[in-house]
Amino acid sequence: MGRKDGGYRESIGLRQARANGEAKSIMVSGIILAGGKGRSMRQRNKALMPCEGETMLERQIRIMSELCQEIIIATDSPRSYLPLVSPPIRIVSDYLPGRGPLSGLAAGLSLSRQRYAWVVGCDMPNLSAASARLMLKRLIGRLEAVWPSDKDGPHPLHGVYDCECAPRIAALVEEGTATIADLPLHLEWGEVAEGEFVQNGIAYDFLEHAGGEAPPIAPFADEKRWGASL
Repeated sequence: MGRKDGGYRESIGLRQARANGEAKSIMVSGIILAGGKGRSMRQRNKALMPCEGETMLERQIRIMSELCQEIIIATDSPRSYLPLVSPPIRIVSDYLPGRGPLSGLAAGLSLSRQRYAWVVGCDMPNLSAASARLMLKRLIGRLEAVWPSDKDGPHPLHGVYDCECAPRIAALVEEGTATIADLPLHLEWGEVAEGEFVQNGIAYDFLEHAGGEAPPIAPFADEKRWGASL
């Protein structure tokens, strides 16, 4: 069951003020989930697609470096990325190869050197560090994950995570039945709605996927959803 407010009496305003300050100074890992190939892109490696004079991977690393102190590429084929990046970019193998983005997420969170992580799919060209900062304000000290949310529901493939939830995600990978779309059933999570991004001057195009592939749509899981609107 999800965490409840219980006897914790600190005001919402005080908690939010503290979270705002922590979000500005917090150390964050950036995790790019690069395993797999897109069917609609004719089996090309999505991370290596050209994107306005650079590869998708180069673009994502550049944008995520605005916020993140380290960048991790989680993939089921790490050797293919070795010639493409150099330290301090880290390349890690999926927790269990062939198990999809959830396996890459488990590996990235487990091996992160920071407490919190900004996680994205490798085919998202319009990443926004401002969107991650806004989600971090909601995450810190209260939840295990915060995701963008719109009429289609939450989007776990682009969000911020507390890396302490890594063992639970790894267990899901080992069970072999869950996908990344099932995470709302297993984590204590919050959301930032599309309208809130827009109100903060953040264009809501950071969820767009190259090649027209839609992100997974996750079911709502109210029993795990706590503090989403704080």
